[in-house]
Parts: sequence; C-alpha cells; structure tokens
Amino acid sequence: MAERQGPEPVVHLIELTIRPGMMEQFLELAETYASTSRATEPGCLQLEVAREDDSCAVIYQVHRDAAAANAHGRTAHMEAFHRMTADMVVDRRLRELRRAGGGRRQLKGRVLCAAAFIGTRPELLQRLGDEGYEVILNESGRTLDEAALTALLPGVVATIAGSEPYNERTLAAAADLRIIARLGVGYDQIDVPAATRQGVTVAMAFGTNHDAVADHAFAMMATLASSLTEYDRRVRAGAWGSLAHARLHGATVGLVGFGRIGRAVAKRCQGFAMRVLVHDPLIDATTLGHLGCTQVGLDELLAESDFVSLHAPLLPATRHLIDGTALSRMKSSAYLINTARGPLVDEAALIAALEAGEIAGAGLDVFEIEPLPEDSRLRTLDSVVLSPHAAGMSEGAVRAMTDRCIESILTHLDGRPLEPGLVLNPETMGPVGT
Repeated sequence: MAERQGPEPVVHLIELTIRPGMMEQFLELAETYASTSRATEPGCLQLEVAREDDSCAVIYQVHRDAAAANAHGRTAHMEAFHRMTADMVVDRRLRELRRAGGGRRQLKGRVLCAAAFIGTRPELLQRLGDEGYEVILNESGRTLDEAALTALLPGVVATIAGSEPYNERTLAAAADLRIIARLGVGYDQIDVPAATRQGVTVAMAFGTNHDAVADHAFAMMATLASSLTEYDRRVRAGAWGSLAHARLHGATVGLVGFGRIGRAVAKRCQGFAMRVLVHDPLIDATTLGHLGCTQVGLDELLAESDFVSLHAPLLPATRHLIDGTALSRMKSSAYLINTARGPLVDEAALIAALEAGEIAGAGLDVFEIEPLPEDSRLRTLDSVVLSPHAAGMSEGAVRAMTDRCIESILTHLDGRPLEPGLVLNPETMGPVGT
C-alpha cells in the first residue's frame, strides 16, 4: 500500500521593488516580521528575506498547507509589517512556486490586482495562484495613476481593477490584456468603447457590495440626525447637554437613483417608518408603489425630503446634478448623503450652501477629487461627516467582490461564457463555444 501523502506545502516567492534609500530600513522590518512568523506560527515552515540589489528584495515563504498560508495572511504581525512598509514598497509580485513533476500546471499568465486595498490581503487571491497565475499586487496604498498603470500592464492577461484609469493610452500598453474585472460597481474610470476596440472584456462585481453601501448611507443619516459627532466632540472636551437633534424615525428620505443600492437603502428606511420618495426615470410608478415608495420629480424630492441620498451613476447628464440651484430647493433642515460618485455634486456649491446654513449638513463618502485635498473646506465643517470612499468595503463585501472578480477572470480565460449581466461589452466575448 502506498504511503498517504499529506497536504502539499504552499510555497510563495514575493518580489518587492523598494524606494531608493529605504532598503536598509525595509530589511530591518522584514527580518523582524520573518523571525516573528517562524517563532509564533506552527504552520510556517520557512520564511526568509534576501536583498537582490539596492532596489529589489525577495521574501521566500513555505507554509504547511493552504490553511496555514491563509492564516499567516491574517496575523497581526503581517498586517503591522505591511502597514509600516507601505510607503517603502513601489511594486510587489507574488508567485506561488510549484514542485517539478508535482502534477500542477505551469504558470498561465500574470494577473494585476490594481485595487490598492487588496494589496495587504494576498490571501484573498489564493485561488488565482492555485489555478496557475502569477499575481502582481499594488501595495502602494494609493490608486495607480496613468503612468504607474501603463508600466505594470505589459504581459498582464487580466486585472482586478480599482479606480485607476483604463483609457486609450493605458490600454495601448496592454497587448495581452483580455479582461478587466472591476472590484466594485462604478466604471467611470474605464473607457468601455476603448476596451471594446482592444478586445478587452469589462466585467463588473454587481450584486456584491450593495448592502454594505446601503448600511453606510443609512449610518451617515443616523449620525447626522442624532448629532452624534458633535455629541462625541462635546463629551471628549468635558461638555454636557443636549442639542435637541433631528429625528430619523418617521422622516422623509429622497433617493436619487433606485438600483440595487437605492432599493437596499429604501428597505432600511422603511424599517424606521420613513416615507421614501424616489427619482429615477428608469423605474415606473407602479413598481415603486409595490415596493412602498413614491415616484416624484427631482424638484419635488429636493423640496420635501429630510434626507437626500444619491445613488445614481456618473454620466454626462448627471455630473453636478446637485448644484447650487438644486441645493437651494432643499429644506434648511435637510441633509445630503452621497455614497455614489463625487462629481454628482458641485462641491463648491455644496460648501457654500453648508457655510451659509442653506442645508443642515452632509454625509460624504465620495468627492470630486480623491483623496480629498488637504485644503478642502469640507475638512473644517462640523456639519459634515466624511469617509474615504469606503462605503462598500465591509469585510463580507470585500471578500464577495474579490471572489466575483476572480471567478470572472478564470471563467473568461478558460474560454467559458460569463454571466451576461456582469459584462459591459459582451461583444468582446464572441459566440458561446468559440
């Protein structure tokens, strides 16, 4: 009888490009991380750090099995190492090495995970390595600009996209690119016609983060209505007393846009006995009536709502949909919530309206320029609740979006048809079976 073999060890080779002048500091932190991993993780069989030259370092790690490798990715010392070295690392490439003759397939190609917030979560991409793809991570902590993306795209067959620009210029550098899998639901940074001309399929992660965004939008409403941030500031400063804050239960909310996210917000609002008004030209009044909502024009929605929450796509027709005129139609006691796209709102007009007291406040997760500039007056306004375009980034949503992107990439690269509702340019996929 042949001896039963245990799980095959997982072997990773991580190649890192280090910023000039930072190699010694990086290596010191890396050695601490490596020794801690070896000492505290039973599943870590080997973890070594080496310098290749003044700009390149290599981390070689062997884990007992896939579970141990995944557990390593969630350790506090690994998270601390990534956090402390984020500004030192320009580029990071992860390869899963295979034993010769081990029965596994050779590397099939390179996949770029451009979404920065996955840069410290390589365990989420384990399946790509298992399927024989080399994964390149964006560990900069920032959105790749056009130059950085152009430099990384040659030789890449698929990308897990964040908010980096895919246009004629960047796509011209991507001769091998076959699919862009967008980690989210917005695609205003992707020139879909240009991708179509290049034969690149654009697949979305629809249906994976709408509940997370809806939770965030509703949390912003509740925070503003209860004056929660002001109460927090007062108590920390040693003050006390009520501000006679606004109400949430029984208020009127106006939803501009009624896709998956808008509908999810409506359900939450209805749980608080809120009257839900909707402006969306694509939804008929009968459907809205069945859902317990009322269809109205935009002007009526602005005039009657205690909260105006934006859930529309960014299109030429919706850019600055909420401008000075729209803001002047809102109640002085009303709040604006934007978890959709920053340019839906004329930010200068919003700041002026807030400073003049024309509306009571705003909850903003998205902005015309991201990250929000240091000199933005929004940072100074106590009537505003701000978050860094993170509404859809709950733990469950991140995993679901990543899994959806990986599934789309593997399906497409294997020549199988993608779910039609996820693809923006199905003409790039060709007839089924080709």
